[in-house]
Amino acid sequence: MANIEERSSRVGQGSQNVTQRDIMIPRLKLLQKISPEVDKSDAKFVEGAEVGMIMNSVSNEFMDATFVVNLNFDHSIVVWKKRKFGGGMFGSYANESEAIAALEAAHEVVEQYDIAENPTHLVMLLDGEGNPKGIALLDMPGTKAKISRKWNTLIQEQEDKGNPRFGCIWELSSTSEDSPNGTYANYSIDLVVVAGDEIFDAASAAYDNFFGPKDV
Repeated sequence: MANIEERSSRVGQGSQNVTQRDIMIPRLKLLQKISPEVDKSDAKFVEGAEVGMIMNSVSNEFMDATFVVNLNFDHSIVVWKKRKFGGGMFGSYANESEAIAALEAAHEVVEQYDIAENPTHLVMLLDGEGNPKGIALLDMPGTKAKISRKWNTLIQEQEDKGNPRFGCIWELSSTSEDSPNGTYANYSIDLVVVAGDEIFDAASAAYDNFFGPKDV
């Protein structure tokens, strides 16, 4: 039987051709009253899920708040199935035409889907002790877009001081907001601290892993 050292020496073998595109990137989801995960009568109900919690789509981990480093920002077009037709994300595309073509190719009824611009942040997740624990995509469409703009503004202020986008640690949590249709959960973002060298190096490596190292 192989010991721990022997097993460790073989880590990576057979995975040489696995790139970032071959790995599922979790998405963070802010649970609402209409989220199936909080509805006990829904097949997608998850024990312990509550409105305002942040859910990791891959691990099904629920968090009231989490520490993150913002690695990248981008826009995309995201297609969501309307709640009355079952809900859920269909896919993310470069533009609306591409999204409609994907729906039609899958023989889906386009009218059963919402197609909307989607500000997306790629973040590095940190555990309670500030150690990196993976990456995730954070979608901020609709009412969340104002939080996205605020975040980008705060990051720009840091960049004006010479600190890059992934040079800060933020706390991502949720808050309750009012609308004509009642209350709903929205994201809240607060600057915690400028990242130390260890976290900054980890964030830099994560960024380079996605987008390639900076040309020297």
